[in-house]
Amino acid sequence: MKNASYTMDDYKSRYNDITTLCDSAEELLATVENSASKDPQAHLDLIEPLINEIADASDVLAEEFLLIAENKEKRSSNKHSKKRIEAALRRIFVILNEYQENSKVAVKKIGEGAVKLTNAIVKKIKDQLDKVVTIFFEFAQISLQNIMNKAEIEALRARDTRIAFMMHQYSISQ
Repeated sequence: MKNASYTMDDYKSRYNDITTLCDSAEELLATVENSASKDPQAHLDLIEPLINEIADASDVLAEEFLLIAENKEKRSSNKHSKKRIEAALRRIFVILNEYQENSKVAVKKIGEGAVKLTNAIVKKIKDQLDKVVTIFFEFAQISLQNIMNKAEIEALRARDTRIAFMMHQYSISQ
C-alpha cells in the first residue's frame, strides 16, 4: 500500500534517483582508462573503495526504499530500517571524505588531470547524494545528525531549500 499523496511514478522517480547514485559511481571506473591517468593502478586504488562502498550502500538504500514504497506507514516507524538507511548514507559520507583526503596525496602519482576528472564525477555523486538524503528525510524521517557532521548539514540546508523547509517543519512538530 502506498501513501495516497504519492503516485507510483513519484516512487519510481525517487527509486531511480537512488539507483543513479550507483550508476554514477560506476562512471568512476572509466576514469582509470583515461589518458590523463599517469598510473592507472594507483588511480584504481584511490577510487575502488569509493566505488565499492557506494555500490554496497546503494543496494541497501534501494532495498529499503522499495520496502517504504510497499508500505510507507509501517516502514517509517521501523527503527531497524531507519538505522540501516542512516548507516548506508553515513558510509557514503565517510568514504567521500576519505576520498577527498586521499586524492590530495594521490595527485602526484596519478596526475592532476586524472584527479580533476575523478573529482567531477565525485561532485556529481555528491549532488545525487543530496537528492537521496532528501528522499529518505522525507520518506523515513532519518536523522541528518546520524549521517553527516554539522558543517555538512548546514551546507545541505543552504544548497537545498526543500530540505531546509522540511527541517524547519520537523523542528516545529517536535
